[in-house]
Amino acid sequence: MATVGLVVWAGYPASMVGVPGEGMSNLDPPTLAVVTFGLAQCGLALLLRERLRRAMRRPVAWAAVALVNLSAMTVFLWHQTALMATTATGLLAGRLPGLHTRPDDLGWVEARLLWLPVFALALAVCWAAFRSFEQGTGGRGRRSRVVRAHRPSDRGTAAEARHV
Repeated sequence: MATVGLVVWAGYPASMVGVPGEGMSNLDPPTLAVVTFGLAQCGLALLLRERLRRAMRRPVAWAAVALVNLSAMTVFLWHQTALMATTATGLLAGRLPGLHTRPDDLGWVEARLLWLPVFALALAVCWAAFRSFEQGTGGRGRRSRVVRAHRPSDRGTAAEARHV
């Protein structure tokens, strides 16, 4: 509610990141609005903690999260590159809604959502190109030592697994 109040009554931009057409960005320098938004996200995570724990007790859900986490650093490091590649390539076609326009109505949100598959494809290309370096194989097909160190061996229990 604090973030909403800061946006509605104190004049902070509704977008927590910089967007075309805004005179002010909440991230340069960080504003009180972005701090309250971050605190709200932390509070939401705490409220959902038990539900998430229950969901992660299901083997399929846990396996899906574990699989995605194997590439978390690659996705984190390359998501902006994928975003910028898509946006820059889109410039060749002119000013495209959702990419190069001001977020002034729900049409912008709809257009932005339609761009998500394109961003995802660009990110998938980056992931495919760079994931082997994240895993420490450098493209040589060798398994990561970090993953192997966290996996319980046949000789011991999970409690005895060495954490790096």
